[in-house]
Amino acid sequence: MRLRPAVLAISVFFASLTLAPAAAQATTGPAVTIDPATVAIGETTTVTVTGLGGLETATFGMDATDAAAFDGDGVDAGGTTARVAVVDGSATVELIPTRAGEIVVAVGTGESTLAQATVTVTAATAEPVPATSTPGATSSAPESSASPSAGEDSAQAEPDAEAETGRLAFVLVPLIAAVIVGVGLIVVISRSRRGRRGD
Repeated sequence: MRLRPAVLAISVFFASLTLAPAAAQATTGPAVTIDPATVAIGETTTVTVTGLGGLETATFGMDATDAAAFDGDGVDAGGTTARVAVVDGSATVELIPTRAGEIVVAVGTGESTLAQATVTVTAATAEPVPATSTPGATSSAPESSASPSAGEDSAQAEPDAEAETGRLAFVLVPLIAAVIVGVGLIVVISRSRRGRRGD
């Protein structure tokens, strides 16, 4: 008889250990996760709901229908709601934001909301323009390189003209001197002949 209270206490202890996880699972409800939780406009984020239990279809919705659109199977024509089949207690759909701000995504049965989460949307950042794509920089380079070449050509042309002038002078001066000498010889010869004839 003295062993019965001890056996009863041990039985109650093991029963509590067995029932505690079951109670925890029973109290665990659906949960929504959004990954990534912060995206830019036009980027895609994934919305996943778990803990749906025996629910066959999960209905996704949002608080601002003009702020984003769902993408994937089961999405309606406007992209504002989606009815997704539940597999192993979870369902997934993609979300594409169209404006900056915070969007609350809710998941439910179609009649009541089971869980919700918030995604933060930032403005899209402008991509840097490559330096090679600017036509002004590429077109100005040939002009700057062309002007020194023109100056060099003119600088080279001036010495050539002076050289030609020097060459002409070098040729003409001897010719003129030869002509003068020739004329002088002719005059001298003609005078000497006249003098002989007079004698």
